[in-house]
Amino acid sequence: MESLVFFGKGGIGKSTIASNLSALYGISGKKVLHVGCDPKHDSSVSLCPEGYVRTFMEQLLEDGTPRLAEGRPLTLRGRFGVDIVEAGGPEPGVGCAGRGISLMLETFQARKLLENGRYEVVVFDILGDVVCGGFATPIRRGFGKKVFIVVSEELMSLYAANNIAKAVRSYRDGGVVLAGLVANVRDPEADPRPIARFAARIGTKVVASIPRDPAVREAEYRRRSVVEHAPRSPAARALARLSALALRIDPRRIPVPAPLEDRAFYELSLRQFRGGRAAK
Repeated sequence: MESLVFFGKGGIGKSTIASNLSALYGISGKKVLHVGCDPKHDSSVSLCPEGYVRTFMEQLLEDGTPRLAEGRPLTLRGRFGVDIVEAGGPEPGVGCAGRGISLMLETFQARKLLENGRYEVVVFDILGDVVCGGFATPIRRGFGKKVFIVVSEELMSLYAANNIAKAVRSYRDGGVVLAGLVANVRDPEADPRPIARFAARIGTKVVASIPRDPAVREAEYRRRSVVEHAPRSPAARALARLSALALRIDPRRIPVPAPLEDRAFYELSLRQFRGGRAAK
């Protein structure tokens, strides 16, 4: 079973990328589970026939118990045969969304959801502004193996990526690897080289670049994946290449990441990650 994890700061486009890959794998005939781990629970909008998935946390609160009732379905069958589950979260300002992810994954284990060859590909979509213990649960507990970090040309997206790389390094003994960065550039005129230089600094590389494409926005308004709405568009073609590459990557050939300490990150960012070493 392939287990792909897409991390990135809020609003960076990771849900669009993750859901399109799930769609591509489903279209190809693979058995796919798409897991949304963001309190906004919007990861699977383009995959859900009703446009909205009742979240794990919503159902848990209705049952009023620390575990989902046995009769409750854990997943929803979505478009292209993709099974969907969204963790959800508490009301804003109340409780810990990371805890909801932990409870959901405990239920995965209790129901043996990822055992017995039920799925060929599992795609996790995880918020990565702050990699707290709860949000890191899919990699901390060995559910996710290949981590892809979605970044843009904006510095704070790279800062979040550096923190996520630290989490990957912490859990490397569980077989977790940093498979690479996915550049989702906002400004078509932006220089992509600082992203590549940053990737090299932390011991990884840019494995895909998703072009700015109006077809993505058009597809979102129709609650469709861009690979379905405009399969020949530049974005759809880039996503198709990424979907194939993600399955080909051999974790045994991936080095442990070497993320920067905060001071070094900011010093190197002043020269767009060019040149020699930063002070330690």
